[in-house]
Amino acid sequence: MRAVLMLAAAGLALAACNQKPTAPASGSDTVSLPASVMPPAPPSAPSGPAAPAPGFVHDKGADVFGYYLPAKEVKVGNWRLTALSLGQESEFADWEAGKRTATYAPVMLEFEDLASPTETNELGQKVHKVTTRVLPTSYAVSGGKLAFAGQDAKLGPVGFAGSVDLAKLKALKAKGPNGGPETILTGDLKVGATEFKGLNFTWFGGD
Repeated sequence: MRAVLMLAAAGLALAACNQKPTAPASGSDTVSLPASVMPPAPPSAPSGPAAPAPGFVHDKGADVFGYYLPAKEVKVGNWRLTALSLGQESEFADWEAGKRTATYAPVMLEFEDLASPTETNELGQKVHKVTTRVLPTSYAVSGGKLAFAGQDAKLGPVGFAGSVDLAKLKALKAKGPNGGPETILTGDLKVGATEFKGLNFTWFGGD
Protein backbone atom coordinates (compact mmCIF):
# COMPACT_ATOMS: atom_id res chain seq x y z
CA MET A 1 0.00 0.00 0.00
CA ARG A 2 2.84 2.39 0.89
CA ALA A 3 4.42 1.82 -2.54
CA VAL A 4 1.10 2.63 -4.26
CA LEU A 5 0.73 5.90 -2.32
CA MET A 6 4.29 6.97 -3.20
CA LEU A 7 3.69 6.31 -6.90
CA ALA A 8 0.46 8.33 -6.77
CA ALA A 9 2.20 11.28 -5.11
CA ALA A 10 4.99 11.22 -7.70
CA GLY A 11 2.41 11.27 -10.49
CA LEU A 12 0.63 14.31 -9.02
CA ALA A 13 3.94 16.20 -8.69
CA LEU A 14 4.84 15.44 -12.33
CA ALA A 15 1.44 16.64 -13.52
CA ALA A 16 1.85 19.89 -11.58
CA CYS A 17 5.21 20.52 -13.27
CA ASN A 18 3.68 20.10 -16.73
CA GLN A 19 0.85 22.60 -16.14
CA LYS A 20 1.05 26.02 -17.89
CA PRO A 21 0.97 29.07 -15.60
CA THR A 22 -2.36 30.87 -15.55
CA ALA A 23 -2.98 34.57 -15.17
CA PRO A 24 -3.93 35.57 -11.64
CA ALA A 25 -7.63 36.01 -11.06
CA SER A 26 -8.98 39.52 -10.69
CA GLY A 27 -8.22 40.84 -7.24
CA SER A 28 -5.48 38.27 -6.57
CA ASP A 29 -1.80 39.03 -6.05
CA THR A 30 0.11 39.67 -9.29
CA VAL A 31 3.35 37.91 -10.16
CA SER A 32 6.40 40.22 -10.57
CA LEU A 33 8.53 39.62 -13.63
CA PRO A 34 12.30 39.56 -13.16
CA ALA A 35 14.07 42.82 -14.06
CA SER A 36 15.87 41.14 -16.97
CA VAL A 37 12.60 40.73 -18.92
CA MET A 38 10.90 43.97 -17.93
CA PRO A 39 10.58 46.56 -20.76
CA PRO A 40 12.80 49.63 -20.34
CA ALA A 41 11.17 52.77 -18.94
CA PRO A 42 10.41 55.43 -21.58
CA PRO A 43 12.94 58.28 -21.67
CA SER A 44 11.89 61.48 -19.94
CA ALA A 45 11.02 64.46 -22.16
CA PRO A 46 13.85 66.93 -22.64
CA SER A 47 13.54 70.25 -20.85
CA GLY A 48 15.14 73.55 -21.72
CA PRO A 49 17.77 74.20 -24.38
CA ALA A 50 19.20 71.08 -25.94
CA ALA A 51 22.77 70.49 -24.83
CA PRO A 52 25.42 70.14 -27.54
CA ALA A 53 27.14 66.83 -28.04
CA PRO A 54 30.08 66.36 -25.66
CA GLY A 55 33.14 68.25 -26.80
CA PHE A 56 33.94 71.57 -28.43
CA VAL A 57 33.23 72.29 -32.11
CA HIS A 58 33.18 75.47 -34.21
CA ASP A 59 33.23 76.45 -37.86
CA LYS A 60 36.86 77.30 -38.53
CA GLY A 61 37.30 80.78 -39.96
CA ALA A 62 33.80 82.00 -39.02
CA ASP A 63 33.95 85.56 -37.65
CA VAL A 64 31.42 85.59 -34.80
CA PHE A 65 33.57 87.49 -32.30
CA GLY A 66 31.82 89.97 -30.04
CA TYR A 67 29.62 90.60 -27.04
CA TYR A 68 25.98 89.67 -27.50
CA LEU A 69 23.94 91.83 -25.12
CA PRO A 70 20.42 90.91 -23.96
CA ALA A 71 17.85 93.35 -25.31
CA LYS A 72 15.81 93.02 -22.08
CA GLU A 73 16.82 92.28 -18.52
CA VAL A 74 17.45 88.60 -17.84
CA LYS A 75 17.64 87.95 -14.09
CA VAL A 76 17.81 84.88 -11.86
CA GLY A 77 17.61 85.86 -8.20
CA ASN A 78 20.20 88.59 -7.70
CA TRP A 79 22.12 87.55 -10.81
CA ARG A 80 21.67 89.45 -14.08
CA LEU A 81 22.99 88.32 -17.46
CA THR A 82 25.26 90.98 -18.92
CA ALA A 83 26.57 89.29 -22.08
CA LEU A 84 27.08 86.12 -24.06
CA SER A 85 30.60 86.35 -25.46
CA LEU A 86 32.06 84.66 -28.52
CA GLY A 87 35.79 84.67 -29.12
CA GLN A 88 38.11 85.09 -32.08
CA GLU A 89 39.27 82.22 -34.28
CA SER A 90 42.59 81.91 -32.45
CA GLU A 91 40.79 81.65 -29.11
CA PHE A 92 38.53 78.88 -30.38
CA ALA A 93 41.57 77.06 -31.76
CA ASP A 94 43.51 77.34 -28.50
CA TRP A 95 40.60 76.13 -26.37
CA GLU A 96 39.95 73.16 -28.62
CA ALA A 97 43.66 72.29 -28.59
CA GLY A 98 43.59 72.17 -24.78
CA LYS A 99 45.24 75.56 -24.17
CA ARG A 100 42.79 76.89 -21.60
CA THR A 101 42.53 79.17 -18.59
CA ALA A 102 40.14 79.05 -15.66
CA THR A 103 38.68 82.52 -16.34
CA TYR A 104 38.07 82.71 -20.10
CA ALA A 105 36.57 80.63 -22.91
CA PRO A 106 35.62 81.42 -26.52
CA VAL A 107 31.97 80.82 -25.58
CA MET A 108 30.81 81.98 -22.16
CA LEU A 109 28.01 83.77 -20.36
CA GLU A 110 28.69 86.60 -17.95
CA PHE A 111 26.49 87.55 -14.97
CA GLU A 112 26.69 90.27 -12.31
CA ASP A 113 25.44 90.14 -8.73
CA LEU A 114 23.00 93.01 -8.26
CA ALA A 115 23.34 92.73 -4.48
CA SER A 116 27.06 93.58 -4.62
CA PRO A 117 28.55 97.11 -4.44
CA THR A 118 29.09 99.08 -7.65
CA GLU A 119 32.18 100.69 -9.11
CA THR A 120 33.04 102.72 -12.22
CA ASN A 121 34.79 100.84 -15.01
CA GLU A 122 37.26 102.15 -17.60
CA LEU A 123 34.36 103.27 -19.83
CA GLY A 124 32.82 105.36 -17.07
CA GLN A 125 29.99 102.91 -16.51
CA LYS A 126 28.61 101.82 -13.15
CA VAL A 127 29.09 98.05 -12.78
CA HIS A 128 28.71 95.61 -9.91
CA LYS A 129 31.89 94.34 -8.31
CA VAL A 130 30.81 90.71 -8.02
CA THR A 131 30.54 88.92 -11.35
CA THR A 132 30.82 85.38 -12.62
CA ARG A 133 31.64 83.82 -15.96
CA VAL A 134 30.00 80.54 -16.88
CA LEU A 135 32.55 78.56 -18.88
CA PRO A 136 31.54 75.70 -21.17
CA THR A 137 31.55 72.00 -20.49
CA SER A 138 30.64 71.67 -24.18
CA TYR A 139 29.69 73.91 -27.09
CA ALA A 140 28.93 73.78 -30.80
CA VAL A 141 29.09 76.83 -33.07
CA SER A 142 28.23 75.91 -36.66
CA GLY A 143 26.32 77.51 -39.52
CA GLY A 144 25.12 80.29 -37.26
CA LYS A 145 23.71 77.80 -34.74
CA LEU A 146 24.96 77.98 -31.19
CA ALA A 147 24.57 75.38 -28.43
CA PHE A 148 26.23 75.77 -25.04
CA ALA A 149 26.31 73.82 -21.80
CA GLY A 150 28.15 75.00 -18.71
CA GLN A 151 28.32 74.69 -14.95
CA ASP A 152 28.82 77.42 -12.37
CA ALA A 153 29.33 77.15 -8.62
CA LYS A 154 26.90 80.00 -7.97
CA LEU A 155 24.28 79.48 -10.69
CA GLY A 156 24.37 75.72 -11.23
CA PRO A 157 23.91 74.19 -14.69
CA VAL A 158 23.49 76.69 -17.53
CA GLY A 159 22.38 75.92 -21.09
CA PHE A 160 21.79 78.04 -24.17
CA ALA A 161 20.57 77.20 -27.68
CA GLY A 162 20.14 79.84 -30.38
CA SER A 163 21.19 81.19 -33.75
CA VAL A 164 23.25 84.13 -34.99
CA ASP A 165 22.04 86.06 -38.06
CA LEU A 166 25.37 85.87 -39.89
CA ALA A 167 24.33 88.22 -42.72
CA LYS A 168 23.25 90.93 -40.27
CA LEU A 169 26.37 90.39 -38.19
CA LYS A 170 28.65 90.79 -41.20
CA ALA A 171 26.91 94.01 -42.24
CA LEU A 172 27.10 95.39 -38.71
CA LYS A 173 30.80 94.54 -38.38
CA ALA A 174 31.47 96.45 -41.60
CA LYS A 175 30.13 99.60 -39.95
CA GLY A 176 32.44 99.35 -36.94
CA PRO A 177 32.57 97.85 -33.46
CA ASN A 178 29.86 99.93 -31.80
CA GLY A 179 26.99 97.69 -32.87
CA GLY A 180 23.42 98.87 -32.93
CA PRO A 181 19.85 98.08 -31.89
CA GLU A 182 19.32 95.21 -34.35
CA THR A 183 18.73 91.72 -33.06
CA ILE A 184 21.71 89.58 -34.07
CA LEU A 185 21.28 86.56 -31.79
CA THR A 186 18.08 84.84 -30.65
CA GLY A 187 17.77 81.85 -28.37
CA ASP A 188 16.58 80.06 -25.24
CA LEU A 189 18.42 80.11 -21.93
CA LYS A 190 18.15 77.85 -18.88
CA VAL A 191 19.82 78.73 -15.59
CA GLY A 192 19.26 76.07 -12.95
CA ALA A 193 15.52 75.44 -13.09
CA THR A 194 14.66 78.86 -14.58
CA GLU A 195 13.98 79.04 -18.33
CA PHE A 196 13.86 82.02 -20.68
CA LYS A 197 12.36 81.53 -24.14
CA GLY A 198 12.93 83.62 -27.25
CA LEU A 199 15.58 86.01 -25.93
CA ASN A 200 16.95 88.67 -28.28
CA PHE A 201 20.53 89.95 -28.23
CA THR A 202 22.20 92.93 -29.88
CA TRP A 203 25.91 92.97 -30.77
CA PHE A 204 28.87 95.01 -29.55
CA GLY A 205 32.37 94.57 -30.94
CA GLY A 206 34.32 95.77 -27.91
CA ASP A 207 36.98 98.45 -27.61
